[in-house]
Amino acid sequence: MPTHFPDEPPTERHLAPDPALMEAARARGRERWAAAGDVPVPEEKPPGHPLKPRIAAIAAIAALLVLAGVAILTFSGGSGDGGADVAQPSQSYIPGLITPPEELPEESQPNSANPTLASSMLGLIPTTTTAAAPPPATDGNRAPSGAKSFTTGPGCGGYTSVGLYRDGRKGWVDHGDGKCGSTFVSVPMSGDARRDDNSAYGMWTFSVSGTCDVSVFIPNGNLEEVGGNPTVYYVFDRNGVGGTPMASFAIKQVEKRGQWVNAGKFKASGNLTVQLLTRGQDWNNSGPTYAHHAASAVKADCTA
Repeated sequence: MPTHFPDEPPTERHLAPDPALMEAARARGRERWAAAGDVPVPEEKPPGHPLKPRIAAIAAIAALLVLAGVAILTFSGGSGDGGADVAQPSQSYIPGLITPPEELPEESQPNSANPTLASSMLGLIPTTTTAAAPPPATDGNRAPSGAKSFTTGPGCGGYTSVGLYRDGRKGWVDHGDGKCGSTFVSVPMSGDARRDDNSAYGMWTFSVSGTCDVSVFIPNGNLEEVGGNPTVYYVFDRNGVGGTPMASFAIKQVEKRGQWVNAGKFKASGNLTVQLLTRGQDWNNSGPTYAHHAASAVKADCTA
């Protein structure tokens, strides 16, 4: 039997771990996990250091500035250095669609603008009113000195009611005895002050050249006969309508009944056409008013 001496401490042995044995133990553990269908929990990595609040705020502001710059370039079409500027319409009168009619002057001086400039305008031309006079007759009109006078209209020739239809008070209505100077047509309105009925309009045509002073006669009648407020006209340097008009003007017919109204001077290179548009409101809060535009005589006094 071994002999123990109480005064002597027991002897302890410290052995260093064998790396090969530890790796073999880990491998056996992985095999057991794989056989059991378990996946070992991956080792967690220490989280990265978050951005300091001040740095994060600066980065966010920089990103917003970049996005704002891209948006500005997108909506403005770029810096403008790479192409020519696109001209924007300077007036509100666009064929078939306009903003509400501008207020027309009650009285103004005759249009003294350069005829070339006037014929290139696409906007509202101030109207002037001469003294009340009877409608023109085929043989009674005298042109100003050095000018030739041409008159067209219902009963006079040179006038066309495009899209004419009959529907009692709603449709086109003829007035007068059918002779030049005492006849006019009431043209139905589209019902919308902003839009035209493009299938219907009145048209006056002249075979003329030079600079023409155009005047429009507004006949007498009630709202259903002469109710334009205003009536809008286009002017074309061609035989007939189409494309972009060279000018436009507007007349408050309800205030100019029984009067000649000077529409301005326009250039003509062989033909001149005046078109009456149908935009207009023929109703109110109480219901339909059956208001119509009036198409009567139009005169052109032209000098070469």
